Amino acid sequence: VALLLRHLGYAPQAARIEEAVAADLEARGEAPRSTDEIGDALAARVAG
Repeated sequence: VALLLRHLGYAPQAARIEEAVAADLEARGEAPRSTDEIGDALAARVAG
């Protein structure tokens, strides 16, 4: 998604998604999560 946003000229929004992914990867720990759980966590981070 971030790549598409950057391509369409939405660099600040793309950066926000990339930052959310990096923060989530750093904070998530070792526990496995479903795709839904990861999506919800990233959406919450992007929404602020």
